[in-house]
Amino acid sequence: MKKVFALALSLMMVVSLLAGCGGSGGSSNPPASGGGDAQQPGDAQTSGGDTDYSNVKIGLMLSGSANDGGWSQMAADAANAAAEKYPGATVNYSESIPATDFESTMRGYADAGYTIIVSHGAEFLDAAKLVSQEYPDITFICTSAQSGQEPNLTGIDFATFQLGFLNGVACAMATETKKIGAVGSNEIDSIIAWADGVRAGAQYVDPECEVITVYTGSYDDALKAKQAVDALQQQGVDIVTQNADACGVGAVQECDALGLMNVGAVSDQTLLGESCFISVIQDAQLGIEVAVEQAIEGTIEPGFVSMGASAGVITLTDYAGKYADLLTDEEKATLQDLWQQSYDGVDLETLVK
Repeated sequence: MKKVFALALSLMMVVSLLAGCGGSGGSSNPPASGGGDAQQPGDAQTSGGDTDYSNVKIGLMLSGSANDGGWSQMAADAANAAAEKYPGATVNYSESIPATDFESTMRGYADAGYTIIVSHGAEFLDAAKLVSQEYPDITFICTSAQSGQEPNLTGIDFATFQLGFLNGVACAMATETKKIGAVGSNEIDSIIAWADGVRAGAQYVDPECEVITVYTGSYDDALKAKQAVDALQQQGVDIVTQNADACGVGAVQECDALGLMNVGAVSDQTLLGESCFISVIQDAQLGIEVAVEQAIEGTIEPGFVSMGASAGVITLTDYAGKYADLLTDEEKATLQDLWQQSYDGVDLETLVK
């Protein structure tokens, strides 16, 4: 898709305008462009007692593949699941969008009459802040964002620090060398917050633990994650955790190959290899479903929103793999208690200050 998709959207708008001008006796309601009046997502029509949401058009923007089995696929599945609850609503998505096309793809959706535009990942936030100002009647949602913007941009953080903290605690309990590797995709706000959380969690368990962070610069190149793990092992790391979308699969695979321990993040990565003995789930799919449903109903608020353990977004998997019994019962209870504290509303960051 990429540039071609954005161009196609703009061309669709031109065609609809021409059709409206050439019609006879009919009326044309072209999509809003450059700040025009658009039908609001909550303005559903009723027919025969049923609510018709055919005015709701959801555009989803992904920096990775919609079939990556992880981060991007969560968003695609969430948007589709939310739309299915509202008869007539439609969903389209663009995947593997390069940074150079963020703004043009967003404008393409807006100009084609989409009422809700979801950009999945903090890397889209700057573009969303800029483009949303041009289309004040369209609802914009940016996930993993540390901020939003009035009047129509909601930034949602899926508790990335909380996620990282629990990752760091598990790693610090397991390491013998006191050196932990954290493999991130790109050096963006959400991944930086996750890495900060890993460091804080490790420090909570053992102040002598060192966390070495490596950014692969990729969301889908597993080889880069393997190379990162190789470099970390050479620095004395004996356990790795990763938050790098499909790229992170390579980290688990390389930990298997090198005999290193692994703690998963975001999705259940215990399924990817024997080295991963637990994963901290970040259920972005649930969070996005809630946000999209609120947008369709017209109840979503602009600004910053955080969803973590208390919202069911952050959870722990069962222990698995060759290191399933590595942690003591006491250590496992401690990790579970920290999750429970976060569920109860405790800010884990305060535990290390």
